[in-house]
Amino acid sequence: MTRTRRLSALVVAILVAAIFGGYAVGASALSPQGLSQASSDDYQDDIDATERERKAAERRAEQLEHELENTDARIAEALIELEELEAQLPALEAELEEAERLVEAAIVEQGIVQDKLDSAEAQDRAISAQIAEDEERTATLEALVAAIARETYKGNDNSAGLAIVFGSSDTQDFVDEYTAQQSAARVQSNALGELEDIAAVNRNRGARQAAVRDYIGELKAEIDALVIQLDAARDVAQAARDEVQALLDEQQEVRDYLESQRASFIAQQEENEALQRQLRNEVLNLYSKKREAEEREAEQARKRAEANNAKPSSGLTKGSLSFPTKVPYKTSSYGMRYLQHYGYARMHAGTDLRAYCGTPIYASAAGTVEWATYRPGYGNQVLIDHGLIGGKSVITNYNHFSRFAVGGGQRVARGDLIGYSGNTGSSTACHLHFEVYVSGKHVDPENLLPNFP
Repeated sequence: MTRTRRLSALVVAILVAAIFGGYAVGASALSPQGLSQASSDDYQDDIDATERERKAAERRAEQLEHELENTDARIAEALIELEELEAQLPALEAELEEAERLVEAAIVEQGIVQDKLDSAEAQDRAISAQIAEDEERTATLEALVAAIARETYKGNDNSAGLAIVFGSSDTQDFVDEYTAQQSAARVQSNALGELEDIAAVNRNRGARQAAVRDYIGELKAEIDALVIQLDAARDVAQAARDEVQALLDEQQEVRDYLESQRASFIAQQEENEALQRQLRNEVLNLYSKKREAEEREAEQARKRAEANNAKPSSGLTKGSLSFPTKVPYKTSSYGMRYLQHYGYARMHAGTDLRAYCGTPIYASAAGTVEWATYRPGYGNQVLIDHGLIGGKSVITNYNHFSRFAVGGGQRVARGDLIGYSGNTGSSTACHLHFEVYVSGKHVDPENLLPNFP
């Protein structure tokens, strides 16, 4: 997943959040004047981070190329590809995890809004039921009031009151008739009061129901937006799953190829180790001729130290050798190399320096060129015997030249041009493989070179 794609996804996420969160994104907000300084700084940080990632990837690829020298080019490419794929996997898995988290969050949010909608609709139904019940009660009361009114005002004339008096057969009839009329009046009054109360309550209920229904409309719109958002989140998560699976499939394909080349790889490494042993033996033969001189020098240094009541010290220290390139840049260090896929460890007996094709290479110290010739695995090689430096025999070895500037037996001074970098032998890219031998054994060149700038 590239940084650009992640930035694009971030922009899309921001726009989606703005649209579905109810925020208005105006033209001024998107204009250069609308961008805050913090936003500009964030963009610059993203650009800087992308550049750092690119440079780190280039450095690692270059380092892998040099670590896999003496390996068949196709196998080396497959090993580099496998490591690059494995390096991509954590970021893709993190993106997938985040995409799935967003899907789960969208589902939870949708559930919360749906619960609110269900509650609001239940409230709307309850209000409707109450209104219907009150309407039924209202109809009953209105019928009662109408009936009482009809009975009360059938004979609504001036003799109505006298009818109660003269129409009664006795006092009890009078009392009963009067009481009935008073009761009817109270019932009518109570019914009218209840009708007014119901009307007032229903007016409030109507306003509350209107507000609830507006809220229901908002919730339904929010649900619709969340459905779109959830679908989009699921699409992103599925794309992330597909990308992770594609990467895993590609990894497996590369692993299968590498497994099919295991025997070939082991054979190449064994051949390379044989070539290294051959070179070490030749260097040891050269050293054997100087062993006595080195031992004499050590004995003389010991005696001088005793005479001065001091400890003997070697003059062979950091900085005893010069960098063989004008712009020293290390791409691979001295030490053991462990190729995890094959479970194979081998010694990288030198330091690799960046040297683009045709870069001038210089002698690290004065000495005699033992040979300038092609050697299997090492390509065009220059080997210089520097004699004793600080009482120790020192030999340097320069490999993968495209062409020579010196020949065997030639004397060179520190800094003299000895050839030009190339990609000969089992190299996978133009560079300089630089080795140092002290007393016949290879050592870490960085112990004798100046500090890298």
